[in-house]
Amino acid sequence: MTDVQAEPAEDQQEARSTAADDTDSAAQTDTPPTPTPEPTPVGPLAIAIDERVPVEFQAIIEQLAISGTIPITIPSTSSADVGAPALRIETGAGSTEPIYRSLFAVAGRFDTVDTAISADAVYSLWQGSPAEDSAYTHIAVISETLPSLVALMGEPGPLLTGYTDADAVLDAVWTDQTTLTLIPFHQLTPELSVLAVDGQTPVENDNLFDVTRYPFIVDVYAQVLTPTDAVDTALAEIATQSGGSNRRSDHLTVIAMTGVTAMVRLTAQQMDQNGPLWAVEYVSDTLAAADLAVISNEVPFVPGCTTNTSPDNLTFCSPPEYMPAFEAMGVDLIGLTGNHQNDYGRDDALISLDIYEEAGLPVYGGGRNKEAAFKPLYIEHNSNRLAFLGANSYGPPFAWATDNGPGSAEFDLNIMSATIRAIKERDLAEVVLAELQYQESYDVTPLFDQRQNFRALSRTGADIVTGVQSHVPQAFEFEDGAMILYGLGNFLFDQMQGTTREGMVVKHTIYQNRHISTQVFTTLIYDYGQPRWTTGEERATTLDRVFGASFWDRPRP
Repeated sequence: MTDVQAEPAEDQQEARSTAADDTDSAAQTDTPPTPTPEPTPVGPLAIAIDERVPVEFQAIIEQLAISGTIPITIPSTSSADVGAPALRIETGAGSTEPIYRSLFAVAGRFDTVDTAISADAVYSLWQGSPAEDSAYTHIAVISETLPSLVALMGEPGPLLTGYTDADAVLDAVWTDQTTLTLIPFHQLTPELSVLAVDGQTPVENDNLFDVTRYPFIVDVYAQVLTPTDAVDTALAEIATQSGGSNRRSDHLTVIAMTGVTAMVRLTAQQMDQNGPLWAVEYVSDTLAAADLAVISNEVPFVPGCTTNTSPDNLTFCSPPEYMPAFEAMGVDLIGLTGNHQNDYGRDDALISLDIYEEAGLPVYGGGRNKEAAFKPLYIEHNSNRLAFLGANSYGPPFAWATDNGPGSAEFDLNIMSATIRAIKERDLAEVVLAELQYQESYDVTPLFDQRQNFRALSRTGADIVTGVQSHVPQAFEFEDGAMILYGLGNFLFDQMQGTTREGMVVKHTIYQNRHISTQVFTTLIYDYGQPRWTTGEERATTLDRVFGASFWDRPRP
């Protein structure tokens, strides 16, 4: 009989463990592995857009969807192939800050004399019941903006007509002077006159415009239905692309420009007696509020200059002690196309240029030599790229700069045209302002060759062409949408005879590198050198004559 010995306990435990491992291994071999699940595809973010949302904002979102910058889809109400929207864009009051504000300007045609209106008058016209004494009997809008305007103002009355585009609206406004328009701010053109609504003019900068007091703004809100990172990303990109408004104050530049400044003779006598600020007491605040205040100063600053009040005195200078008048007006740029720049000789003209330089005032249209005088002055403000240039057609020859001597730039149509073309072709600036000291005329209608030369500069590419020689206000013209101002009249000068007392100060609004509006302010000189703003009948007297002599592209009954 064979003896069988028992295994030690630890050996038995090891055997059981090995057997269990073998069993588990067999079981694992028999069960197929569970496949790793594929990630669920994430579809584009669905954004619902209310039809009353301003069309320019809708276009921004649609462009983002088309470009694929962020994955967006904009389902229609009948879409069945996309999920519920995670984000809704709508108008009306929201619980949060608006993500976009679309401002509508109230405007008439450019030759509007009374540029003020009340919000109540606009609403009454919209509803079809204007006051009996209303200057407006119809209202024109771009048809695609109507849903947004209805969201803001309610259903319109029978006096409203919709048009296909802004150009058709312009035609309607120019055909009938009693037609008003509500037009998106970014679609303004200088052929329209933007009205102040209860004192608020949106083409002014924020020094004079309070957006919180302006009534015609459509606010857009984002309602987040499903909070996700994708929604946050989309909102951030939409905000970046839209800038938050169709009127961004950081993209707007207001340029104020004046007519003849010559602080001499009786004007100088008054400034000597009353102080230099006397001359600009009534106009300085308005000019200083502009982003760029531009003065065409006809005469040099000459230390020791003495006042000669003789009406026969045509040799002009101003003492540097008058500079506080410029400072009060916030003058930023000096046009030197005047024919009196070298009246006291080229050495004193150089001293005058030194005075401007020390005051931090850049100049154009004149300079230390011919090269400097012909050179455009480039200014960038709020992303608006501007070029200023000027020339003197009148002469006399000793007023013109030479290769080695100071003076104004001698006008040569070929040179100036080539300069303007080069600015545009080389993308040196987007908006070109050309200025001419032309032959003098005391008539509201420009000289024949004056008109030919100004129009030639406009056709070459100048966005605004201004005559600064005229001692009376002269006509306006639009050349394919570009503005021509043949003469602004006197600003600071001692002429008090008839229409020489009258002047125009203009404010050009540049928005996103485009000239969109010009305001015309009228002045009347008092006491041989103090311009004051005119209103009512005095303003109408000036502008009716100027507008009546002007040349309009569009029909004007």
